[in-house]
Amino acid sequence: MSRPTSIIDSSLVRQAPISILLGVAALLSVVLPTLGVSNDGVFVASIVVISLATLVAVASHLFPGAQSLVSIVIVLDFLAVALLRTGTGAETSVFTSLVVLPVVWCASLRGRQTVVFAAVGVTAVILAPVLLRPGTPIGSSELVRLGITVVVFGTVAGIVQELSRHARQSVQTAEASEAVVRDEISRAGAVQRSLLPTTRVDADGAALSRVFDGLRVAGACMPAKTVGGDFFDWYSTPQGLAVSLGDVMGKGVGAGLIAAAVRATLRSARTVDDPSEALRRASDGLTADNAAMNVTFTTLFHARFGDDGSVRWADAGHGLSFILRADRTDRDRAGSGSGTGAGTGTGDAVDPIERLHSVDLPLGLGIRDEWATSATTLGPGDLLIAFSDGVLDLFDGNDDAVDQVAALVSADHDPAALVAALSERAASVPHDDDVTIIAVRRDLVTADTEDRAGSDLTAGSFHRAG
Repeated sequence: MSRPTSIIDSSLVRQAPISILLGVAALLSVVLPTLGVSNDGVFVASIVVISLATLVAVASHLFPGAQSLVSIVIVLDFLAVALLRTGTGAETSVFTSLVVLPVVWCASLRGRQTVVFAAVGVTAVILAPVLLRPGTPIGSSELVRLGITVVVFGTVAGIVQELSRHARQSVQTAEASEAVVRDEISRAGAVQRSLLPTTRVDADGAALSRVFDGLRVAGACMPAKTVGGDFFDWYSTPQGLAVSLGDVMGKGVGAGLIAAAVRATLRSARTVDDPSEALRRASDGLTADNAAMNVTFTTLFHARFGDDGSVRWADAGHGLSFILRADRTDRDRAGSGSGTGAGTGTGDAVDPIERLHSVDLPLGLGIRDEWATSATTLGPGDLLIAFSDGVLDLFDGNDDAVDQVAALVSADHDPAALVAALSERAASVPHDDDVTIIAVRRDLVTADTEDRAGSDLTAGSFHRAG
């Protein structure tokens, strides 16, 4: 017999009320004169038997291999009730009804034969005074009592058996359905991971960023559940490189499906040079789907990088993107007027963090399908970082999360090192939201990077929270 799967299945838990009630009955028989003890030896024997039954129940509970002792416990319970009835007046005992407790326990076990066992136990309790006092005639009233009691308690046992059987079947069906759902969710998670950029690692197994036309990129997604609503992506375009980071409202399979749809729509617009047009197409798809489902929305950052360091980007209600400048002097950053920290060319020291702000709405709301395209320049060594709002949970939800993410950047602005540092923090800090980050650095143009320019950009990392 397998180990109980819940506390209710524990033999000790089931035995406890029987032992307690029989103990109370024995105490009342000693204390109350109106009850009394008619046979001291049999009465003491009932106490010994119920104590033994309790000890066997404890052993059955503590040791998995002793679950077969349950049937012995039930037999001892029937015997204890029979002895208590005989020792407290036999036919006049008020404790005969206690037999219902082992009857219910016995009938709740697997197999319809337990109903017969319960009926046999009831018969033994009723006939105990006669069996323990040889030569005592069985009166007609006792035979009637026996017949009625066996029928009544046998009916109770039959009802309990059917209810228990149906309950077990319901539990088994629910467990099987849950297993199927878990398997489907696991498969969905695997499919979602396969849609993200694949991982390239070094000899030590550490994730590496890839170089493409002088750009180095890395990313990671750590969903709160098996399937998450966050996604990141990058791919080559005729003009250079495109990167995206999205956050779908909600979690789980539904959010994951929407995330996959948005990603696919963005990729279908890879030949479109304008990031805002790519967002509009993705929003059209979401708005059409929302006509047949509850309204949801997606915040999204989408950027296009040119070979000359130019960056054109659009932000749909995301607002968690910034550029960490390698050159911390105030030089002319042409076209960077959409971000805070834009320079004027004076050469003075400035804040290296340039926020990429936007007041545009998320995708899928169907309110105003217009998004502005902004432009800036990524200088040599500059690092563009976008992350989801789940990252805020890693820093107690503070508004200065941008500064704290920037503090994780290594001295050489390596995107892979930043992704690894944030992934390590996500693994150690509890979070209820998906955590996603993508980072792009422009490298100095050298002979080495020129040799690798145009290489296939398929590196990234996906981590499951856990």
